[in-house]
Amino acid sequence: MRAPSTLGTFLRTFTHGHVQQIDKITGCVLAGLTRQVSGLLAGGRAENGMVFVDVDDTIREVHGYAKQAAGFGYSKVRGLNVQLATVSTPTAAPVIARARLRRGNVISHAGAPRLIAQAVNTARAAGARGQVMVRADSAYYLRDVLAAAVRHDAWFSVTARMNPAVVKAIASIGEDAWAPITYPTAVFDAQVGAWVSDAQVAEIEFTAFTSLPKAKQVHCRLVVRRVRRLQPRASDGSVQGELFADWR
Repeated sequence: MRAPSTLGTFLRTFTHGHVQQIDKITGCVLAGLTRQVSGLLAGGRAENGMVFVDVDDTIREVHGYAKQAAGFGYSKVRGLNVQLATVSTPTAAPVIARARLRRGNVISHAGAPRLIAQAVNTARAAGARGQVMVRADSAYYLRDVLAAAVRHDAWFSVTARMNPAVVKAIASIGEDAWAPITYPTAVFDAQVGAWVSDAQVAEIEFTAFTSLPKAKQVHCRLVVRRVRRLQPRASDGSVQGELFADWR
């Protein structure tokens, strides 16, 4: 029997093909596990259920200048980048469906279309018969990412970047289109540095990526949330009364 200290030597002999085989096995394990523990996808097995596939990446700090693939990414620390796709439902906690260990300075959305395709297929192999929704932040606001979700009959909810097309669409929303939101508990807004308990939401038809050929443009809904700007306090602590509501 080999000493435990030789494990790293063994793993370094793996090729890209070996890693892909292990990745496929992990997906099969999750599918088999849900057949034994049905609660892992509770609510997602029904045809009218909802299954979420969330995609994101994180950087894990490492030490040592010789660490293979380590680099400085968006977090400004030396590390390795991990891209994850989790599967969950409104009543079931997330479980990891697919994962990628990548170099530290890789761009967030690299390889996301393939990861989404694999994660959606894993969710369906695990018994998800409801509607699948792919969710991601603005780092994944790319045509190829959205197209990957659509190709696999999944909805998508991706944070859009504030480009001129988005700003123009928001400006075209009429005042009567905004619906109020009252949160059961206050939510901290980092941009204003205060707790807010109400907001408004509206939606409008939107075509994303209009700079691309029409066949590659994505027609969808743009859902916009806005909150009231809080009046700044004067040096004596008083607040001037507002003449009209200002939103952002």
